[in-house]
Amino acid sequence: MTSAARVRNRIAPLVALALAVFTAGAAHAQTTISGRVTNTSGAGLPGANVYISTLNIGAQARENGAFTLAVPAAQSQGQSVQLSVRFIGYRPQSRPVTLTAGAQTVNFTLEADPFRLDEVVVTGVAEATSSRKLTFSVAKVSEEQLKEVPASSPIAALAGKVAGARVSMSRGNPGAAPTIRLRGSTSLQVGGSTPLIIVDGVITRSSLADIDANDIESIEVLKGAAASSYYGSDAANGVVQITTKRGRNYADNKVSWSTANEYGRSNVQRFPALNQSHIYETNPDGNIRLVNGSRVVKADQIADAPYPTSGEKRFRNQLQEWLTEGEFYSTNVQLGLRRGNTNFNTSFTNDRNEGIMPLTSGQYRQNLRMNVDQGLGTKADFSVSATYGLNKNDYPPGGVGSWFQLMQAPPDVNLEQPFGTADSARFYPKLPNEFGGSARANPLYNLANDDYKLRRERILGSFSLRYRPTDWLRLESSYGTDRLNQRVSDYFARGLLTDGGTPGQGSLFKSTANNVGANAQINATATKMWFENTLSTTRVAYLVEREDNSFFSANSSKLNVTATPDLGAGDRTQLSVDSQEIQTRTINYMVSQDFDIKDRYLFSGLYRRDGSSLFGSDNRWADFYRISGAYRISEDFQMPGIQELKIRAAQGTAGLRPGYFYQYETYSLGAGSLGKANLGNNALKPSVLTELEYGVNVAFLDRFDLELVRADRETKDAFLLVPLSLAASGGFANQWQNAATIESNTTELALNTRVIDRPDWSYNFTLTGDKTKQQIVSMNRAAFRVNAEGRQNQDVFYYKAGEPLGLIYGTKWVRSFDELPATADRSLYTINPAGYVVLASRRGKVNEAPIAFVGADGGTQHAIGDVNPDFSFGFANNLRWKAFNVYALFDGQQGGDIYNFTKQWMFQDHRAGELDQRGVAQEDKIPQPFFSSASTTAWWRTATSSRMARS
Repeated sequence: MTSAARVRNRIAPLVALALAVFTAGAAHAQTTISGRVTNTSGAGLPGANVYISTLNIGAQARENGAFTLAVPAAQSQGQSVQLSVRFIGYRPQSRPVTLTAGAQTVNFTLEADPFRLDEVVVTGVAEATSSRKLTFSVAKVSEEQLKEVPASSPIAALAGKVAGARVSMSRGNPGAAPTIRLRGSTSLQVGGSTPLIIVDGVITRSSLADIDANDIESIEVLKGAAASSYYGSDAANGVVQITTKRGRNYADNKVSWSTANEYGRSNVQRFPALNQSHIYETNPDGNIRLVNGSRVVKADQIADAPYPTSGEKRFRNQLQEWLTEGEFYSTNVQLGLRRGNTNFNTSFTNDRNEGIMPLTSGQYRQNLRMNVDQGLGTKADFSVSATYGLNKNDYPPGGVGSWFQLMQAPPDVNLEQPFGTADSARFYPKLPNEFGGSARANPLYNLANDDYKLRRERILGSFSLRYRPTDWLRLESSYGTDRLNQRVSDYFARGLLTDGGTPGQGSLFKSTANNVGANAQINATATKMWFENTLSTTRVAYLVEREDNSFFSANSSKLNVTATPDLGAGDRTQLSVDSQEIQTRTINYMVSQDFDIKDRYLFSGLYRRDGSSLFGSDNRWADFYRISGAYRISEDFQMPGIQELKIRAAQGTAGLRPGYFYQYETYSLGAGSLGKANLGNNALKPSVLTELEYGVNVAFLDRFDLELVRADRETKDAFLLVPLSLAASGGFANQWQNAATIESNTTELALNTRVIDRPDWSYNFTLTGDKTKQQIVSMNRAAFRVNAEGRQNQDVFYYKAGEPLGLIYGTKWVRSFDELPATADRSLYTINPAGYVVLASRRGKVNEAPIAFVGADGGTQHAIGDVNPDFSFGFANNLRWKAFNVYALFDGQQGGDIYNFTKQWMFQDHRAGELDQRGVAQEDKIPQPFFSSASTTAWWRTATSSRMARS
């Protein structure tokens, strides 16, 4: 053995002894605090932050909520400090601890915040972010708020809870999906701004009526381009992301299950006012006088004669008589388990909704969902989500014809037996001539005999895999798909009666729609602390979208075989076939960079590049961006009663993609010949919305959370179908172009509260309000008018540069003498009881008529309404006493006008309640022809309204 080796052997034990003594002393001198962070159910809260702010020391809870915090000996001097814990979605807590050498155990049980004032947001951001650190506006509806009141669909759950979101049920039928608009329109279409919908990472473009609202954990809403720029060329109308329940908050090693059952009856809360009098001569017994089977109109044509009150020809409100009080019930079962690194949650729902239409069964719906999260060691995990929905219906969810026909039906006819007991069929379709003959058929005959069947199958599935090679880098890949298979059959058997009462040839319509959408994404997110005070988050992503839609339909208007609902029974000369195959592809690249400096100065930047087959071949790529910042003032200045004060500003862009057919030449086929329709446009590009948003957020008195937002928006290159010169275009009449600019501005207010929060009882409310103005700035065509959803050429909406978007045009009736022409002799006119100027010589006579206003330019068409309300509001209240809960929602708007096409028809067919002159003083009665002449133009009404939902 060498001398060096002998020295080394002698010194090594001494060094080891010295190190042992030193480390033992250090271990003895430091303070070690350990414990668990759990929710009220005992489930661990992994990721909860435990910290001592005065010492700048912290730790993060592990998978089971356990944590260990080590305080160096130099800082363990026996002083008292506050040990705090914070977890997004829960109320923070603090405990005093004394830092003495050795080990201590401190456990925390966190309570969920009813309004999640410090909620995590995952939509439109690079990394899950506390709402207090957002630099733009994101609204979130949490599970606690969703379960306060049952909703028919996910979108309906937003009503009254999100400022700037207008939710409406345009159809009340079972299975009909509500519509939503966020911060006004981004295209030249009134009411058509549908946001992008994402469910568990799956981009979906089919109806949300297939999604069960009981399965929702939270809904996040991006209302403007400043936030939705993250989603590029398909997000100018905003983004709604729905997250379903995953079982994250279940207690470890315990099976959790719950069931929710709902039962109720649907009915009409308020019926429209109907005319209960008529204009016909009557016999001494009160029955309407008939001459040769026809009714005789009174000379004065004033609707003040009462219908009989008894007998076959008594007055009936056909809506009240035939609309049913349908039952609805729902059963939802949730089953979940959390064990170690595994979360599992599944549910099954069975819905039945009869609706209110007579002679129909309504909707049957079943939903089955399963979500699984699985950890793979400490560095990887994956998630799987799958939802299957089956929806059946025997009445079209979007149908309105039967309601309309019942409202227009004569009030003194027995629709079950129009001709009495001698009818050859129940609900005989032809009405007696005295009621108008075949002009108004019996609406119940089709409801009783038409065999309509709708079957929708829907599968939504997603898979995501996350890998964390280091503590600052996360790699992620995901795939989502939405698959819809819909079949419709509408069979009217051969031999059933026509509206004229004769045996018909029958008809059969069949259609199949198969829609498959898929989106796949890979991304990398790097989170790193620099300079001990700047948290940097960088994200790069690559996204691919594809959509394949196929549609096939066949219709035969004549069947050659009885009782055979098969297209083979159709007459080939009366057979029409239609089909479509649509494929779209989109590729997107994105990079974003966020900085969080000292927990108070926040900055965010984003760039996204989209390429889509929907863009013209000359403009396949488009760029989008966002830049935003915020300053948390309350982190620098302590203000009594204020827990959070933040100001922020953001500017960003998002787009709308052209329609599939916009870039191609299209042709029309008729009478065996091919005609040119629209000229293609290779230069077509997405329209781009640029938004400047700024706002302030204040949390105060530990009970209130206030947000005030202003958003100024400009949509450039909005799509417009521009008329062309046939000679210059080679025979094409129109072309889709980027040809309009729209501006709007929105002001929003949202106040979340928990006024009283005690163990036995609590009261909280949400108050929202918003106001939007929008205007057409420029347009590459002359002013023009469009109809309201194809309503029989009623071109009521007027598009013109410099005018508001949503302007209603029509004939304006003179209501004051000042509106008469300057040359008119005012002594010849009077104002009738309805408030219209009429000729005095015609007042009260059958030729009494309103007078059209004539402008200085001689025109008779003027602005008569505007769909834009003065403001909209929502007021949601929740009162809890022990296990008893009462919820009430008031949701409505002030001002704004609605074109009422149905009301116009009611005047023309003498059914509107305003026509009823019975009980009116004789000198104030108005003949019926006056109302008919006034209905030759659009009818509208001020949309000041509110609605109330309660549970």
